[in-house]
Amino acid sequence: MHIIAFISGKGGVGKTTLAANVASALSQRKKKVLLIDLDPQNAQRFHLGMDPDEIAGLVREGIAASSIFDSPYGVSFIPFGRVTEPELEDFESQLKANPRWVSDGIQSLSADAFDYVVLDTPPGPSVYLHQALVAANRALVVILADAASFATIGKISALVQEYTVDRADFFGMYLLINQMPVNGKLGHQVRTALYANYASQLVPVAIHRDARVAQALAYERPVLHYEPGCKASLDIQYVADWLLNSTDP
Repeated sequence: MHIIAFISGKGGVGKTTLAANVASALSQRKKKVLLIDLDPQNAQRFHLGMDPDEIAGLVREGIAASSIFDSPYGVSFIPFGRVTEPELEDFESQLKANPRWVSDGIQSLSADAFDYVVLDTPPGPSVYLHQALVAANRALVVILADAASFATIGKISALVQEYTVDRADFFGMYLLINQMPVNGKLGHQVRTALYANYASQLVPVAIHRDARVAQALAYERPVLHYEPGCKASLDIQYVADWLLNSTDP
């Protein structure tokens, strides 16, 4: 299994949406994919068509074959789950005490159960980011082509380095630009600066801003299934192919 963590230095960059859609694109390529929601917002269930009244998830059931849901879009997933504040505090204490909780849970699954495991994390430093990076073979940092995202790269890079140091099975951190405007001087200036400073770490495609992404979420489905021919869908397909070419087990 190849484990990919979707992370970000700030919120509002579309990380959860991209995690769901890249997982869906990998599934369309006949890969067995498990998506684990490590974000207390519990938002992946909206992307993967889960019953809104379902409360089960990672916190109560852990990472096990019995806790995995099958989505209508070919992606298996473990939602974070709807929890109370005391349950969340107890869970986070458990994660702090055992930094390998997620990694051990994934390794407890059958070795041939999945080709890829996608981890969705909350923005910024957190116990969930630590867990994801201890487990991951690769990290995709989702950013916007704006100054605020650019300013977070140094800090998130330092965290990735701290949590993956001396790990021969970690293959690097890559920057994935999301919601790239078709027009607009500032966005292209930031993209130029990203290439100047981080060329070797940039995923070789940016996901363009596309209204169909928000429309797909309103219908609780990945944009690849809502409008497969739109610009964002084609960009996401390219990202999936890039991942396959560089990580296919």
